[in-house]
Amino acid sequence: MTVRRPLCGLAVLVALACTPAVVLAAPPSPAAPEPPQEFASGDPAFYDVPEPLPSGAHGDLVRWQVIDSPFSLRYRMMYLSETVAGEPMLVTALVDAPDELPPFGGNQLLLYGHSATGFDDACAPSAAIDNPSLDLTATDQIESMSSDDWVVVSTDYQGLGGPGVHPLFVGVSEGRAMLDAGRAARQLPTLYVGATTALAGFEQGGHAALWAAELAPHWTPEQSIVAAAIAAPASEIAGLAAAAVAQPQAETLPLAIAAGMATTYPEALVGLGSVLTPAGAALLEQWSGVCFDAEAATPGPYLATDLAAVEPFATMMAENTAGNAVTATPLLILHADGDQRVPVAHSAALLDRLCAAGQVAERRVIAGATHISTASELSGAGVDWLTGVADGTVTPVSSCG
Repeated sequence: MTVRRPLCGLAVLVALACTPAVVLAAPPSPAAPEPPQEFASGDPAFYDVPEPLPSGAHGDLVRWQVIDSPFSLRYRMMYLSETVAGEPMLVTALVDAPDELPPFGGNQLLLYGHSATGFDDACAPSAAIDNPSLDLTATDQIESMSSDDWVVVSTDYQGLGGPGVHPLFVGVSEGRAMLDAGRAARQLPTLYVGATTALAGFEQGGHAALWAAELAPHWTPEQSIVAAAIAAPASEIAGLAAAAVAQPQAETLPLAIAAGMATTYPEALVGLGSVLTPAGAALLEQWSGVCFDAEAATPGPYLATDLAAVEPFATMMAENTAGNAVTATPLLILHADGDQRVPVAHSAALLDRLCAAGQVAERRVIAGATHISTASELSGAGVDWLTGVADGTVTPVSSCG
C-alpha cells in the first residue's frame, strides 16, 4: 500500500526552529523485502511513499518508471539510502541511457550531481523533467550530459522527490545519495551496466561528487570510481556564505545553507530560529512551493548575523567543506574566470587542499566563461576526459606543484 507523504517542508522546519523543545517521531518500521516494482509511465503514484518503509540495504532499488523520451532510454527510480544519522530513507533519481544495444560488458555508469534547485519536491529533476514550465537549469544540465559512452544517473539527493527536507550542502548525505543511485541503477531490469563507474558534478553537484569520491571505498566498495570531473564546485561552504553578501544575485545562499544544516543537525535546527530575520522565515516558507530559479518575493536581509561568526553553523560549514581527504580517484576541476556565483578563487583553495593531501587533481580555468557556461564545458571536455581515462587513452595529470 502507498500513501501520500505528510507535509514536511520548510514551513515545518521554520516552526520547529522556533519551538523551544522538539520531539521527533520515530521512523516507520521497515517492511519485508520485495522485488522492485515497475510503475506505468506517467503514473503520479510513483512518488507516493510506501508504508511501511521497504527493508533492504542502502542502494536497493524499490521502484522504477519509464519516462517517454524521443532520443534516449529515460527512467525515474526510487531506492533506499541512509541519512547522516544512519536512518533508512527513500531517494529518487533520473536515469538517461543510450537508445542502442550496449557494448560487450555493459554500458559505463556516470553518477551525476546536479546544481542546487531548491527544497520543494517539484524541484527534483526526476519530477521537473516532465514540467517544462519550471525551466530548471539542472534538467538542462542533465540532458546535456547524455552520451553514447555512458548511462547517466542523476540523484535528486535526499529530501527532493523522496520524503523529508533536503539537506543542502550536507556532504555525507549528498555522497551517499549519489553512490546508492549507482547501486540502484545496476538493478534496473532494462539496463545492462558494466563495472566502470565515474563521477561528475556541477556547483552543488561538484560538492556532492567530491564527497562521493571520498565515501566510495567504504560505502560502496564494489563500485570503484575510475575518475571524477567537476565544474564550479561549491566546495567552500563558508566562503560561499561570505561571498554571497557582496553578490545581490546570491544573497539568498546563506539562508539556504543554514536551512540545509538545520535539516540534519539538531543543534543547527535549534540555532536556526536565532539567526533568521522575519524576511528569512518568510522566504523559507516561500521555498516550500517554488524553486531557486524563481525570484525571491521577499526582500532581505534574511539572516540577522554572519553564519561564519556564530555556532553551530561555523563548525557545520567547516565539517561539510569538501576535498579534505585524498582518494585514489583522479580529479578534473573546471572553473570559469568570470564565475559570479562560485568565485574562481574557491577552486584554487580546493586545489591547494587536495595537493597538500597528495591527490591527483588537474584544474583548468576557462577564460571568458561564466558560471552556466562551465556546465557546458563539463558535458563536453569533462565527459571526454572521463571517457579517455576510462578507456585508457587519457592519463590523468596533476596541477600540483
